[in-house]
Amino acid sequence: MTERQTRIRDDRKALPMSRVGLVALTLLITSAGGWVSAEEWAPLEGADALRDLVAGATAEIEMKPGHVAVGQYRADGTATITAWGETYERTWEVVGDDRVCYSSLTETNCYTFETNVDAPGEYRARHVETGETRIFSVAEADPEVVTADTAPGGEGGLGAPSASEVAAALSNPNTSMGTMNTLFDFVTYDGDLQDAGSQRAFRATFQPSLPYPVSPSTNLFVRPLVPVIFSQDVPTADGFESKGVDLGDIGFDVFLAKSFAGGFVAGGGVVGTLPTATDDALGLDQWLLGPEVLVAKVSKWGVLGLLVTHQWDVAGGDGDGTSITGGQYFYAINLKNGWQINGAPVYSYNHNATSGNAWTVPIAVGAAKTAMIGGRPWKFNLQYWHYVVAPDTFGPNNQIRIGISPVVALPW
Repeated sequence: MTERQTRIRDDRKALPMSRVGLVALTLLITSAGGWVSAEEWAPLEGADALRDLVAGATAEIEMKPGHVAVGQYRADGTATITAWGETYERTWEVVGDDRVCYSSLTETNCYTFETNVDAPGEYRARHVETGETRIFSVAEADPEVVTADTAPGGEGGLGAPSASEVAAALSNPNTSMGTMNTLFDFVTYDGDLQDAGSQRAFRATFQPSLPYPVSPSTNLFVRPLVPVIFSQDVPTADGFESKGVDLGDIGFDVFLAKSFAGGFVAGGGVVGTLPTATDDALGLDQWLLGPEVLVAKVSKWGVLGLLVTHQWDVAGGDGDGTSITGGQYFYAINLKNGWQINGAPVYSYNHNATSGNAWTVPIAVGAAKTAMIGGRPWKFNLQYWHYVVAPDTFGPNNQIRIGISPVVALPW
């Protein structure tokens, strides 16, 4: 053992081993090439030394002012990261005698460690693939008290979830993360009516999602859906008329979702529509209400699920009333660096429509990117829908959907 290695081992032994569970790792993130220091760093090697450094440690990082991510690394090789109301499961292990690797649902990252020869208790972790360095200090602390320093970043690492972990969590229909979702849709039409193929629509939809945790595996969702129609071509007795800017019928759903062993998710509740359209041609002028059911499977590769709803008119309107079965099928395939291949098209069946005008069914493919901006996760989504079945008389043909979803802290 060299003199430098002896000094490293002696520095580590200065921490009372009986209180390893009270060790706090406070991470100060730097860019890979941005660290300039005259301090001398020496490799921290040896499986026992690396295991002692990580086992029982709590890593804390302030991703943005007022929001701290906490990573807890247990001696049995399991770990959890808590951030933005969501818990991310990890495992970790010492590989060889010079690195520690942690694995999440979507990725594995390995780090080597160095100790500051001139400042005992200060360490530098280096990502094996990217070379990115993270400086942290080791000190005794009460694990119930969070004392983290502000970091100029906050993506990934030992103390915070990576963009890929957040992307996978956001695709889970039972996520505990709050989001403010804004969708922009551009739609082209076709049908038997004259000039149907020349009609267009452009609209935006705002749908916040702020789940209320009922238990560690169950969330209550109350989600309003507010559509704003910027332009919409609608059929009339004299051809087509362009409408907008108008408010559409506001929808909502209230449901419970529960996660089960094996990655299965199930949920149920009620769905409804309010007659809030500011133009009669853009709404039903009816109060709708009915049940909804959700099933999904969350796996390492991604998620696959189906939402089924049915709504009847319970007040307002004329004629035979409304009876519509609808919903959404959705999928996401996890890639690296927060990227996903995904789709979430909306389908419907109008039970009171004439033959050939009942079904509206699109297929969809898209790409999504989750990124950390100012310490806050943002999800950006672009999808293309093609309607393989649509009303013969007049219905959608193609659709482009753009989604922007910042993650927000839950108010409870």
